[in-house]
Amino acid sequence: MQLFSIGVEERDTSIKEALVRKVQTRKPDGLDIEEKKAGNLLFLNYISNLEYDSSTIGQVRGKLHRYIADIVSDIIIEDLQSHMVEKIIQDEYFYFGREERHKILRDAMAIMWGGSPAARSEAIRSRWKNRVCQRIMEHLQDNDEMILDGFIRFRLKDFRHELEATVDRAVDDLLIEKEYSEFIKLLRYFVEVQEPKVEEVHVMMGEDKKYTLLDSSLRIINNDMLEDLAKEISDREISHDDLLISSLITIAPSRITIHEFDRIQNKELLNTINNVFNGRVTMSKEAILPR
Repeated sequence: MQLFSIGVEERDTSIKEALVRKVQTRKPDGLDIEEKKAGNLLFLNYISNLEYDSSTIGQVRGKLHRYIADIVSDIIIEDLQSHMVEKIIQDEYFYFGREERHKILRDAMAIMWGGSPAARSEAIRSRWKNRVCQRIMEHLQDNDEMILDGFIRFRLKDFRHELEATVDRAVDDLLIEKEYSEFIKLLRYFVEVQEPKVEEVHVMMGEDKKYTLLDSSLRIINNDMLEDLAKEISDREISHDDLLISSLITIAPSRITIHEFDRIQNKELLNTINNVFNGRVTMSKEAILPR
């Protein structure tokens, strides 16, 4: 007696292998698994050589349905979702290079499952697995067969939409990262081609979060260009962080020491200065005062 059948496309080799492996290693007692091909599909048929009365067959099917829901939801969440994301990237973002597509895949998976901490990731996975399990149980109420690809396409549209959204976010992050990288290259080139107006600059942050630039003699640096930049902070509401970077790029010093850097909360600012002035920056915890 055939109790249930799961079909998977032959060409989806990794998914087929995962399904066969988990089905064979977690087979319910008293049931055998028969493999049959039909067209481009491989079917795994759950069969029993026993005879059941009407009461017992209901119990057997109920137990089998719970087992199927657990197996298939596990395959979808743990094995198939990465395959689905790869397919979305291939279809929608084929114009990216191979390394970029790999990065999109990694970032999309991190976004989908909440990244860190691990407890949050597990909670998200558990929530999705329970949701998928419920959909499978609903399908099994009226069906003794499941084509895996069709089930996902028609019963898990929200799961696919979620994966598509995470891919879109990963692509947006990649484009922002690329734009930032190009911007840093431009600033670095601008700094490298001009003569330093001051050989050494010391940066100190006051209690008001404003920055003061000092020369190698610890005297405050003042010139017309910096005064014009300082004026923009009131005219255009430029942040003190942006003013610091603009001032350093204008001066283009050979060496920069940022004092009490651990007091600066904007770590992105420090990374930007390090990237633009590659090899010229020293981070110091030492405090200084102007002369």
